[in-house]
Amino acid sequence: MPHDETKSVDAVRGAFPLLTDAVSKESAPLFAENLRRGAKPRSEWVCGVEFELIGYDRARDYARLDAAQVQRVLAGFAPSSNDLVYEGGVIVEVNGGQMNRLTVEPGGQIEFSGAPQRRLHDVERELRRFLARLHEIAEAERYAFLAVGFDPLRRIGEQHWFPKQRYEVMRPYLASRGERGWDMMARTAAVQSNLDYDGPRDLAKKFLVANRLAPLVTAIFANSPFEDGRPSGYKSTRAAVWLRTDPARSGLAPPALGDDFTPDAFVDYVLSVPMIFVQREGRYLGAPPGLKFGDFLGRGWADIRPVFGDWADHLTTIFTDARLKQHIELRSADCNDLEMTVALQALWQGLLYDPHALDEAFRLAPRLTHEDALALREAVARDGLAARCAGVDVLGMARDVVRLAAAGLQTSAPQEVAYLDVLRRQVIDEGVSPADVLLRQWHGAWAGSTARLVDHLRIA
Repeated sequence: MPHDETKSVDAVRGAFPLLTDAVSKESAPLFAENLRRGAKPRSEWVCGVEFELIGYDRARDYARLDAAQVQRVLAGFAPSSNDLVYEGGVIVEVNGGQMNRLTVEPGGQIEFSGAPQRRLHDVERELRRFLARLHEIAEAERYAFLAVGFDPLRRIGEQHWFPKQRYEVMRPYLASRGERGWDMMARTAAVQSNLDYDGPRDLAKKFLVANRLAPLVTAIFANSPFEDGRPSGYKSTRAAVWLRTDPARSGLAPPALGDDFTPDAFVDYVLSVPMIFVQREGRYLGAPPGLKFGDFLGRGWADIRPVFGDWADHLTTIFTDARLKQHIELRSADCNDLEMTVALQALWQGLLYDPHALDEAFRLAPRLTHEDALALREAVARDGLAARCAGVDVLGMARDVVRLAAAGLQTSAPQEVAYLDVLRRQVIDEGVSPADVLLRQWHGAWAGSTARLVDHLRIA
């Protein structure tokens, strides 16, 4: 897009920039201001859930769904043909009504993005509605969908890559930036919580807590101890894979290492991360290797000049445990069943939406060096709640985190505390994660049966 076809954001001071507005190195304060403008008064705080599931074809010995089959699933959710979003001739998204969306991950994983809700009861209701319709489609087509953090059945060579332009550019890039980049793209599935903030101090504290407690949340919700049809040696294979995927953009967000977090610090970090692509005229163009976004702002590349939409796209390629848009995205949990998925939303709301719980969570969250933070994540991926690393007793701290979340929710939304009952039972009383339950059954009553494993994990 030629530079002279865009407006400078300097010409629209006081307004949000358009995606086509030109930006430059001098625009970094604007990016930070744009994040600050995501602040909302406490009375307007909501919770958004993103829920990924892995689909299989029961008629083909549980092969992963191919692109045509994934598109049939999407079409089955569309209220009308006008709600289908195409890229070329491929269905890539469906707007399912009431602000709910379905999109597709690189390996054909289905992602449900729920409308932001004030109450966890409504989050649960929307998830139940989605799963009920997905079950109808799965039964009609002889598909199965598993709630699990990592594909337990199919090797990387057996995956069906979804033909979306963005992913065609990301595949070679991520293959060059980590030994398990393709596993991350095609074989992982997560649950994400999206929460609000009301000002710079509140944002800073929530961002730091979200990143520092991420390993504890990974351990609590670990649900991917299998790979290629057998135990992988990890409680969260998904977390292990992420640790071997482009370290410049995944794991702990570097701005969370200190206590002086600001949106400007987050912007500085994102500017230092190499770009993967830009969009122009409906096409994704791979960026030159190693081109940092800050350098792109300074000089562009070839005849491409940066616009605000490039910044928005670049933010979507930051994969840290918690990341910032105009809300906080918490990304550290494996996909789980419905009960655990809603418990995850309850846990984060209890910790972050009550000011006293947030203060205590900030005190409780471990302050580690970058090296120790990575070591803790490695230990958690392998050992889950049993991990002890860098002075952190993961199970002991996880129990404290669950108790604290319950106290926070009791104050901020007492009618929703019951959503944490499953964590009180599993973490506080029994000291186990879903992965521990899976492995206990695998080595016990299931006698190593993948059929029993699939039956247990099947959610639709």
